[in-house]
Amino acid sequence: MHGVTDTARRYDPSSGLEALALSLSMARGLDEVMAAVRSAARPLIGADGVTFVLRDGDECWYAEEDAISPLWKGRRFPVETCVSGYAMRHRELVVIEDIEADDRVPHAAFRSTFVRSLALAPVRRDDPIAAIGAYWAEPRRPAAEQLIILQSIANFAAVALTNVPLFGAAKGPRAEAAGAGERAPGARPQVVHARDAVIMAMASLAATRDDDTTNHVHRTRDYIRALAMAAHDRGLFPGELTAGLIDLLHQAAPLHDIGKIGIPDRVLLKPGPLDEDERAIMRTHAELGRRAIEAVERHFGDRTPFFRIAREIAHTHHERWDGTGYPRGLKGAGIPLSGRLMAIADVYDALVSKRVYKDAIAHDEAVAIILAERGRHFDPQLVDLFAGVGDRFRAIHGQFADPPRDGSP
Repeated sequence: MHGVTDTARRYDPSSGLEALALSLSMARGLDEVMAAVRSAARPLIGADGVTFVLRDGDECWYAEEDAISPLWKGRRFPVETCVSGYAMRHRELVVIEDIEADDRVPHAAFRSTFVRSLALAPVRRDDPIAAIGAYWAEPRRPAAEQLIILQSIANFAAVALTNVPLFGAAKGPRAEAAGAGERAPGARPQVVHARDAVIMAMASLAATRDDDTTNHVHRTRDYIRALAMAAHDRGLFPGELTAGLIDLLHQAAPLHDIGKIGIPDRVLLKPGPLDEDERAIMRTHAELGRRAIEAVERHFGDRTPFFRIAREIAHTHHERWDGTGYPRGLKGAGIPLSGRLMAIADVYDALVSKRVYKDAIAHDEAVAIILAERGRHFDPQLVDLFAGVGDRFRAIHGQFADPPRDGSP
């Protein structure tokens, strides 16, 4: 298999991803972004080839590559017939285990290449502007870890590509006008978009260190919005649960486990139950998350509602209604509403998702467990709402389903 397994062993994905994230954070142009991905992606993923594909109107431009033999660098294909275009148009990770058996593949374009299987991740899933492809010389199903790393690289690239125009704008004459007190046209939407991209990249990095996947981040942010909207529609928490707060909850939810970046691998990746000392270490991730977000606030001098909500979620989503949670043992309405909402979203996803140390349980069983914790673990009003929107949770879980974990060729 062209040394894929040996190559994967030589790299520590978490440290390699951190190094790539740093390189991309310093990129000041498209060429630098693509060069960083080209130099790091193939060994990190453990692939025989990678491509960086840009969407240019109705075409897919294969702008950069690193592979065991040439692929399509410099060539353009119609978005409608290109498999990279399929990933961008459908805004989803595409995995093709055998190109000969899949009609989405333009077989004529592949005949001169080594490629027999592939995976493609869109860059900026909400509005794809590019895709990163990984290719193998044998028909195979990529391991779940390889797909997580591929999607994480795409998330980091999204941040970098968003920052490039911001950096250019900061050096232009309009930025000078903004510095004199006049906001540059379009600056606020760009900054917000950059912030959102950074959030997803940070959350994705945390997920790669845990047994979670990037899809856990997408699911939990949609769960919390569904539950908050149900509360808003019922008129609950008036004066607090506004439409603006619901948007902030959706934006900040991906950072709920950002503190896990600070948990040692021997604890975070242990494939079995934690002992008492290990549980104590794991529980520090809530405080670590609060500190990390607070540090970003201080660095940027930006005490906005977004950071307040992000801090609350990271710090309090393991508190329990009866006061037996952590890190502070808050009780009842003393727990911020954001943390009470996130608690249900996080626990539901943990129950219905497979992990190395446990199997997934059925949706109905997960719902029964959460209902049974009404007034103990969870806010009674929110549990009552959850009972009515459980089917929406099930649909969200299906929309962002995890890839199979057996991943063997």
